[in-house]
Amino acid sequence: MARVYHRFMLGRWKLAIAGAAVLVCGAGGFLALHRSPPAHAKAAQASPPTAPKASEITLTGTVQAAHVVDVPVPVDGTVEQFLAAVGQHVSEGEVLARIKNPRLAAAQQLAKLNAEQAQNRLNQLESELIAARLEVSRAEADASRVKMALDQSEKNFERQQMMFREGVAPRLAFEKAEQEYKGWKAEALKLADTAKKAADRVESTTKELEPARKAIAQRTNELEDAEAEMAAGEVNALADGVVIARRGKVGQPVTTAISDLFRIASDPQVLEVVANSTARIQPGQSAAIQFPNVASPITGTVREVKSGQLFLDLANPPPALAAGMSVQVKIRLP
Repeated sequence: MARVYHRFMLGRWKLAIAGAAVLVCGAGGFLALHRSPPAHAKAAQASPPTAPKASEITLTGTVQAAHVVDVPVPVDGTVEQFLAAVGQHVSEGEVLARIKNPRLAAAQQLAKLNAEQAQNRLNQLESELIAARLEVSRAEADASRVKMALDQSEKNFERQQMMFREGVAPRLAFEKAEQEYKGWKAEALKLADTAKKAADRVESTTKELEPARKAIAQRTNELEDAEAEMAAGEVNALADGVVIARRGKVGQPVTTAISDLFRIASDPQVLEVVANSTARIQPGQSAAIQFPNVASPITGTVREVKSGQLFLDLANPPPALAAGMSVQVKIRLP
C-alpha cells in the first residue's frame, strides 16, 4: 500500500513539473513577441523617404539669333560671286559677295584705257626729252671740236692767202687751205643748226610735260573714282558674327531694294527660341538644345522668358546655325 502511494505522488510531481515548464515556455514566447525589434528593422524605419527626381520638359520650336544684322545690296546688278556661306564666321568689313553692274564696269574700262593712254603719252614725252637733251649734249661736244678745227683752219687759210698774194706760196696750197676752212665753217654751221633744233625740242617737250602730267593725274583720278564705284559692288559684312541666311544665286539680278542679301548673327551665343510653351520656365535654368545634324545637345542657360519666347545663352553655339532651324529644348525644372 505504501509503494502504491509513493508511485501515485511521484506521478503528480512529474505532471506539476511539466506544467511549470509549459508556463515558462509560454512566458518566454510572450516576452519575445513584445520585445524591441532588431537594429536593422529600426534603421529601415528611420530612413527618410527618397526625394522625388527633378522633372524635365521638352519644348519644340524654331530658333533664330537674338541679335541680327542685315546686309543690303549696295548697287543694282547681278551676283557675280558669293564669298560667304550660311554658317560661316565672318569679320566686319569682310567681302561677302560681289555685284557686277554693266554700266560701272564699262566706265571703269574706259577710265582705265584713258589712264593708260595718258601714261603712254607722258612716257613718250619723257623719252623725247631725254633724247633731245642727249642730242644737245652731243651737238655741243661736236661744236666745240669743230670750232677748234675751224679756228686752226682759218689761221692756216689766212696765212696761205697772204703768202699766195706775196707769191711765196703755190696756188694749190692756198686753195687747199681755203677748201679746208670752208669745210670746217660749213660743219660748224650745220652743228649749230642741229644744236639749236635739239634745244628747241628740249624746250617744246618740256612745255608739253606739264599738261601731260596734269592729264595723267586727271585720268588717274577718274580711274580711281571708277574703281571706287566698282568697289561699291562689293558686299561687306557690317559686323562680326555668323552668317545665318543668304538670298539669291550667282548670275541672278539683284537691286538695292533687297535689304537682307545676308543676315549675320552678331552675337550667336544668344539665341531666341520660339517655343510651343514656356510655362514654369525661369531665368537661370539650364537647358539642352538639340540642333539638326548635331550629334550632342548644346548646353545653354535661360537668359529671359517672354510670351512664347526663350532667350538662351549658349556656351558653344553650333557652326551651322541658320534662322528658322527647328530645335528641341530640354529644361530641368526644380
